[in-house]
Amino acid sequence: MTRLSPNDEFIDYLTLVDLSQSEAEKARKDHWTIRLMALLRRHVLLILMVILPTTLATVYYGVIASPQYVSETRFVVRSPNRNAAGLLSGFLQSTGFVRAQDDSYVVMEYIESRAAVATLEAKTDLRAILSRPDIDFLTRFPRIWGDATEEALYKHYLKIMKVGTDSGGGITTLEVRAARPEDAQKLTEVLLDGAEALINQLNERARQDAIRYAKLEVADSENRMAEVQKSLTEFRNKVAMIDPGKQSAVMLDMIAKLSDEVAKNKAQYTALIQQAPQSPRIQSLRSSIDAMETQISMERARVVGGDASMAPLIAQYEQLLLQRELGMRMLESSSTSLENAKIEAQRQQLYLERIVNPNRPDHALYPRRLWSILLTFVMCFAAFWIVRFMLNQINEHAET
Repeated sequence: MTRLSPNDEFIDYLTLVDLSQSEAEKARKDHWTIRLMALLRRHVLLILMVILPTTLATVYYGVIASPQYVSETRFVVRSPNRNAAGLLSGFLQSTGFVRAQDDSYVVMEYIESRAAVATLEAKTDLRAILSRPDIDFLTRFPRIWGDATEEALYKHYLKIMKVGTDSGGGITTLEVRAARPEDAQKLTEVLLDGAEALINQLNERARQDAIRYAKLEVADSENRMAEVQKSLTEFRNKVAMIDPGKQSAVMLDMIAKLSDEVAKNKAQYTALIQQAPQSPRIQSLRSSIDAMETQISMERARVVGGDASMAPLIAQYEQLLLQRELGMRMLESSSTSLENAKIEAQRQQLYLERIVNPNRPDHALYPRRLWSILLTFVMCFAAFWIVRFMLNQINEHAET
């Protein structure tokens, strides 16, 4: 049997010590790894729902998110012909103008419409403004997971624009965000010009409609007058009289004169019978009285004696005169309306008055980095507790 030297024994001892220390360190590492894995498994929901999203939000808003500048403008739509309400409206009314709140909503609808996007594309390089290289990948258009269609552009436009109207004062506020101050100011200015063009278009349409309708009324009144005048001429030619009323007046005057003559002759006839019953004039007076009474009866029959008399003709003639009078009044009224419409057309019915012109910002208001990070944390933490509560309820229900 071979005997080991003292040096060999010492080397073997050191080797055993190293092996024991390595095994101890490995055991300690395995222990910490097991504890870490157990900790991760126990808090995996907290990590996934709170820590990870908050960390990502911190990285994005703290490092990646690009600054966004906001250009703001304020304006009011007012009209000289509407009732006022509110302090600002009362002030405008004292100056001769009042706010037109309904038309303010029309302007708001235009700004939020695809027509506004079309205006921006026509007057600015909208797509280039929204896709500048200094914009972060989540804010840039188009998104990395999206496309560059018109619908996507419209949805992106709604995210960078905000418009609202104060119902009390009627002031409309428009805000537009962009990566550069000059871009934000330019977009806001173009939108405001488009709103003014819309107001002018509404004014022009109202003026054209008012004048067109007034001209139609005048033409209709003139046609009615022409028809009435034609009917009146046909009636005169038919009855061979200019004015049946005047003709009947002549006949009535004749009847009155004949009646006077009859009365005088009757008086003389009565006097002769009493004074000279044998006078030959009695028979002559009697014949004259009878002839005049017959004439009076005939003239009266011509005035009011049936369908062939003057009475129906007078009624028809007066009806035609009434229609002509009404037609003349309608023509005068429509002519006055036309003149008023022309005068009103010379005035602008709606005004878009700028209270604050679009400004060029010198400080980025967005993103609100700390606020966004805190909001992400609060929302994720609240969602975490809701999910945890539901899972606990499920586990308790499963155990029972």
